[in-house]
Amino acid sequence: MKNIFYILFIITFILCSCQKQSNKDIDADIVIFTQQGCSHCEKAMDFLNTRFLPDNPEVRVAQIDVSFDADNIKTLKYYLDKYNYSGNRVGTPVIVFNNQLVMGWSIENKVKLQKAFNK
Repeated sequence: MKNIFYILFIITFILCSCQKQSNKDIDADIVIFTQQGCSHCEKAMDFLNTRFLPDNPEVRVAQIDVSFDADNIKTLKYYLDKYNYSGNRVGTPVIVFNNQLVMGWSIENKVKLQKAFNK
């Protein structure tokens, strides 16, 4: 009987620890939430890797795939709540930088990203 309570305690502790981790800011200058098969995500990552980062090597980027990972989805929800996103739908990519959140990949979002890190 003690073993069952011990195991339940350990499971509860692990679950609570995982929940807390999804409520922390990720240590990066740009956080981009993507999913597999998303053409806009691929375009955004291609821009970051081939055109943006070579000119801004000090910028730290974290790519978070929300395709099948419940913890990553919780992290995305944390950021949506943090930046008061109130829309009915969430699309990818979701990009967080300079205390702002943008959704999707468009010329406007690309310009916002470039302006945020102009030297």
